[in-house]
Amino acid sequence: MKKTKKFYNSLAISLFLVVATLVVGTIFDLQISNALADLTVGKYHSENLFATIFECIGEDVLYLFLLCAFAILFFYFLRNPLKKSWINVSLLIILCVSSIICSFYGLNKTLNYISIYTDFGLDSFVANIFGKLAIIGFSISISILIFFIFGRLKKEMIVSLTGFALAVLIVAGISNGIVQGSKLIFDRTRYRAMIYEGYTNFEYYTNWFIINTNKFSSTSTFYSDFFKSFPSGHTCAAASTFLLILLPNFLQKVDTKKWKVFFYSFASIYTLIVALSRLIGGAHFFTDVFIGGMVTVASVLIVKWFFVEKLKFLQKKIKHNQNKTQLK
Repeated sequence: MKKTKKFYNSLAISLFLVVATLVVGTIFDLQISNALADLTVGKYHSENLFATIFECIGEDVLYLFLLCAFAILFFYFLRNPLKKSWINVSLLIILCVSSIICSFYGLNKTLNYISIYTDFGLDSFVANIFGKLAIIGFSISISILIFFIFGRLKKEMIVSLTGFALAVLIVAGISNGIVQGSKLIFDRTRYRAMIYEGYTNFEYYTNWFIINTNKFSSTSTFYSDFFKSFPSGHTCAAASTFLLILLPNFLQKVDTKKWKVFFYSFASIYTLIVALSRLIGGAHFFTDVFIGGMVTVASVLIVKWFFVEKLKFLQKKIKHNQNKTQLK
């Protein structure tokens, strides 16, 4: 009873802080960007090194989590095949292909960002058919490396991590579905789009909760990116590091106070760093990064509260079936 009361008290305090931060952020959104953004009128991308680095690699952590999840599930089904072999083989193929596609998408996106800030002709390489083939080859190599690492784990460890792998897929699906869908609905103008076009009076600024109909036209090659400010996809992806707080539920080795503090601290610091980089780069407003991050954090907590016990039960059932098979 005391634990339940403590849980609801903590939840109430957390919700109050979230709402209070959102209200303050909504009021001072433009002022925060004016204070932090490091931009030059007529340039769409910031020359700030910190902003540049995390624009290029800030989302990659999400792809790494997904690659690990695909590898874990691959070796689970490989070592614990389903009764119908054709379904099992199909799942193994799907997981392999999904891993390569995920690796290719993440690598291609990162290289496209890097090409914006460098003069190495990387943009033409990425667009070239031979460049695409090279990226595909490298993507396959990355997937093989990840699969090789997880393939060396013991069968019991893979079984223990299956629940975590499923949690990764659920959180990634929920959070990115909400964020990418919201971008299409709200069409909020990026801060740097207004600076780039010279609208320094910010007459095209809108609050995050308003569906933007106050748009301007442009012949810029960056125009398709102008109205994707809300919410922040980079911060949403960076906040996937909070998936680490679920690990103690599945791995007994890290179910200690020391590891839990480390996971919470690392996730919080990394998410804040990426969020700050997006503000300095002028890509987003405070409410964009705050809500983008909170969507993922909320998804992780929902999985933790409502699905973790079911996933752990699934693991116990799997182990029980394995023991029965061994006894036979």
